[in-house]
Amino acid sequence: MSYFSGQGRVYIAQRDASGNPLALRWVGNVPDLKVSLSTETIEHKESYSGQRLTDLQLIKSKDGEFSCTLEDFSIENVELSLYGVTSASTGGTVTDEALPTGVAAGDVRLLSRQFVSSVTVTDSAGTPATLTAGTHYKVHAAQGAIEFLNVTGFTQPFLVDYTYGAAKATAMFRAPQPEVWLRFDGINTADANKPVILDLYRVAIAPTRDLSMIADDLQRFELTGRVLADQTKEADGPLGQFGRLIMAA
Repeated sequence: MSYFSGQGRVYIAQRDASGNPLALRWVGNVPDLKVSLSTETIEHKESYSGQRLTDLQLIKSKDGEFSCTLEDFSIENVELSLYGVTSASTGGTVTDEALPTGVAAGDVRLLSRQFVSSVTVTDSAGTPATLTAGTHYKVHAAQGAIEFLNVTGFTQPFLVDYTYGAAKATAMFRAPQPEVWLRFDGINTADANKPVILDLYRVAIAPTRDLSMIADDLQRFELTGRVLADQTKEADGPLGQFGRLIMAA
């Protein structure tokens, strides 16, 4: 009798034109990984016994799904789950960025950049007046925002000079649906840590359903997808067309 309790690493890889995996990337700690296989069937009931018994079940289609929970909030995992494209920007400076007119005391106005420092705010009078930090405005540096405290006597629009830091921004739904090779490189902790390997050849990733940004616990986000048939492999070959489970003999 053999029992199973699994642990291990989950990797994903892009596929080449022949359906083979390229470089594997570890997605970080994964506390759970599930694969669900299903079939769509047609059933026939006989009509001669008086009991309408099912006498045939025909498999119409085969399907599979997978799900795993990611804990590593890396750019690569975020891109995968959001269909994202990430752009990186280096630090720099901005001079005379004009804010929209109509600023009132208590307003919080966004700058075009984030992670700002060395902020100076002037007005648009013929001889520009410089606002005083802490008296007329307060800077929310990471957000890249200015909270105005007192705007009386100044001519708008306000002009802002500042320095900004390097950043990476991931735009949602910019990339096509990812199709990846998924490998579980695991061990069976219920059987002397014997190795167990799972390959899913072609997984179409679904966008994350729930990206919680406020909570009391460490955040996790679920990665799910459909296990598709890989037509680069023979249906009756040793690999099959969906995946394989490998254990030491």
